[in-house]
Amino acid sequence: MKTFMNKKFLVAASIFATAITAQAQYLRTSYFMEGASTRVQMNPGLQPTRGYLNLPLIGGFNVTANTNSLGINDIIDITKDGNDFLNNNTLYNSLQQDNRFNLNLNTNLLSFGWIKGKNFWSVNAGLRMDIGAQINKDMFTMMRNMNGFDIESVAGQKQSYKMGNQSINMNAYAEVGLGLSRRITEKLTVGARAKMLLGLARTEVNIEQFDLDLDIPNVPNIENMTPQELMDYEFSESDWYGKGYSYNAKANVVTTLKGGGMTFDENTNMINGFDLDASSFGIAGAGFGIDLGASYSIFNNLTVSAAVLDLGVMKWNKNNTTMATAKANDNVEIDADNYEQYIGGDFLSLDRFAFEKDENADYKSSTKLSTTILLAAEYGLLNNKLSVGAVYSSRFVQPKTQTELTFLATLRPSNAFNAAISYSPILSGGKSFGLALKLGPIFAGTDYMYFGGNSKTINGFIGLSLPLGGKRKPFSEL
Repeated sequence: MKTFMNKKFLVAASIFATAITAQAQYLRTSYFMEGASTRVQMNPGLQPTRGYLNLPLIGGFNVTANTNSLGINDIIDITKDGNDFLNNNTLYNSLQQDNRFNLNLNTNLLSFGWIKGKNFWSVNAGLRMDIGAQINKDMFTMMRNMNGFDIESVAGQKQSYKMGNQSINMNAYAEVGLGLSRRITEKLTVGARAKMLLGLARTEVNIEQFDLDLDIPNVPNIENMTPQELMDYEFSESDWYGKGYSYNAKANVVTTLKGGGMTFDENTNMINGFDLDASSFGIAGAGFGIDLGASYSIFNNLTVSAAVLDLGVMKWNKNNTTMATAKANDNVEIDADNYEQYIGGDFLSLDRFAFEKDENADYKSSTKLSTTILLAAEYGLLNNKLSVGAVYSSRFVQPKTQTELTFLATLRPSNAFNAAISYSPILSGGKSFGLALKLGPIFAGTDYMYFGGNSKTINGFIGLSLPLGGKRKPFSEL
């Protein structure tokens, strides 16, 4: 079927930008790999077998994406078919009423750690971006109807859509941290990491309400059309003239960015674009965070551990913030003057919502970090060269907290060679497993290995780490 919205951006933005976390910003499969530096990031109370130096930029890069509805195969189909996604019943039926998509990017600029007696010190600097969004299924239903899909059942009728409860949240910031873990006894190790945060950019879009009543045009001689003709039928612009478009909308947008942000028309005070001056780009906020962790050996071979990550807040600079709100309701008749605004233009067009500059909007200058809780238990075998265990993680992100349970088997015969396999059934729908490998300085892994199954979560980590200093000594020798 043809479509009057023939921009691939519409579908891509609807799924990825309006529908977007990562479940966890680090690789859970490496949690019990004592030779890997990544375990320190997941629990500051853990210590690797020796110090490390992660090289700038190539020292570590992690990306994770997750949805609650569409899987990897569905996303591939969307990229192949473009707007034909709207005509795919299988994909449409996979959507939930509230569809969530999350994305997390985390890259290492420089990090290193070293052993000093009973202590392990670590320093890290990196960039992070968290994006979370939610989209209502009724938005896709409306686009399908406007494109003429299932035309025989909607032509000439008034359709009602409830498209509220949609949101986008994006935060980008730099992080500089100092960590310390200390072996208190032979069985107990505790640690903490303090982090200074430098805010780079944030965006919040909240569509609290968007109720729409829309008159669908008639189709001449529809009863005599063949199924293929129905599939190929496309509404023309004139078909919409005289049709009713009644809506009630309530929404707001907030952006914080030094050297840029939303721009507004001087006469109407309405949003007319987005400006970015790269030469003025800089710090738009500051904050503080802390990670806490501990590890305790109950028996010689049984160890339990716990961590709380990213406790803290980011305070954004109001001078770098632009705000707009939309509170509108109208009952219009489609004609040549408003067709592009209501029907012919992109659904995500700012004109559709009539956002107006609002300097007195309820401004939240502080945002909480996405806190993560980790609980783990491990049982060592073969003189602790092999272990089996489980990690529970829960990350408090927008629009909804994400929880995972990971089962692991880890092989660690030496600091230079560690390998692990894992299974995390919740977010992937049980359709993938994880692998991680440390071979000398090279480390790579994923919690969700893709083997053709329609997994709803993917992630990957790759890094280059050099050994630094001597190996960790037994507690009895300290």
